[in-house]
Amino acid sequence: MGKKGIETKQKMIEVMAGLLEESGYEATGIIELGKETGTPKGSLYFHFPGGKDELTNLALLHSGNQLNLFFQSVLAEAESPTQAIKQVFHVLEERIISSDYKKGCPIATTAMETSGSVPAVSDTCKEVYSIWLKTFETYLVGKGYTARNAKNLSLSLLSLWEGALLLAKLQKSPEPLRVAAKTAELLFKQN
Repeated sequence: MGKKGIETKQKMIEVMAGLLEESGYEATGIIELGKETGTPKGSLYFHFPGGKDELTNLALLHSGNQLNLFFQSVLAEAESPTQAIKQVFHVLEERIISSDYKKGCPIATTAMETSGSVPAVSDTCKEVYSIWLKTFETYLVGKGYTARNAKNLSLSLLSLWEGALLLAKLQKSPEPLRVAAKTAELLFKQN
């Protein structure tokens, strides 16, 4: 595959990632993807012989890795876990507001839609969540938390921001993220 083919494939992955985040798995079709990328339907099967599911998995991994890189940079720059968590919630809030409440979590909608019905895609969603959890667990252990506390706090944080993003999207309000951020701060004060 030449440079143009690689660029086309990457563009399809990135566009699919955006479509999945905004519309979910069921509402994102191959025709819509073709319109957004300017590629014919046949290009999908040329670049992704496994069809929509293969492209979806690659798009989810792309989104998940991009967000994980963000998490890693915030954690590396933060003076404390509390400051890091505040920054994560702040950026998630800015992101959802700037998208007019269309973007929340790049994985959640697809995870909910495919759980139990599209195992390969559901497994990719689980993989992304595991990557995020591991990033936070590793960070917290490095900050002196026990492995058990780091795991519990990481799972609590993920649950808080996932629920807050969903409510913020539904209510078209940043308030759920602000409340979740304050709750996250309390978790760190208790540990």
